[in-house]
Amino acid sequence: MAKPRVEPRQQRSRDTYERILTVAADIFTELGYTGTTTNKVADTAGISIGTLYHYFPDKDALLYALAERHLSRGATQVEAVFQGLRETQPGLEDSLRTVITAIVGMHVDEFNLHHLLWDSAPRSKELQRRMYELDQAIAAEVLWHLELTGVARENSALIADLLVAGVERQVHRATIDPILHGDPRADPELLIEVLTQLWKCALEGS
Repeated sequence: MAKPRVEPRQQRSRDTYERILTVAADIFTELGYTGTTTNKVADTAGISIGTLYHYFPDKDALLYALAERHLSRGATQVEAVFQGLRETQPGLEDSLRTVITAIVGMHVDEFNLHHLLWDSAPRSKELQRRMYELDQAIAAEVLWHLELTGVARENSALIADLLVAGVERQVHRATIDPILHGDPRADPELLIEVLTQLWKCALEGS
């Protein structure tokens, strides 16, 4: 997957760069990966195709930049969540609910773009690595809280890793998969509560 050219530093160029990305996100969401073209993005953004190519050599570079922005936002949100947890140090149930709420948020916010990035469009090894690193960062914090709440035991690191992977797949199954088959998504609040109780029972009973 092609990458964007060097991000601009001057404010005017930066504004153009961000406008292109905002328009591209809307068009990818509306038309999907196959239906999106650089000409369509340039026309909608009100710029020449040459200006677009100055920043992005092709639509894969646009998608790469959107994926990076999505991951960066997710990482920032998760970092804030875990900073709050370390300060308040709640019990197991509240810790789980907070972590699960963050994971649900990453799937539900910018839902159509999330589906496109993770299910429809090609992904580079670099983006896959970034996604893996984000998952590992979440799992490491989950492990810290499992130890804090006294749930940690033998294979606790594996338990934390499986918890994160399991919640992500369950959220994906309840939010993205149904839409692809014309069914309504699970209510996010209900999903958070069900997953919190499910994993609380699993951890306390294991």
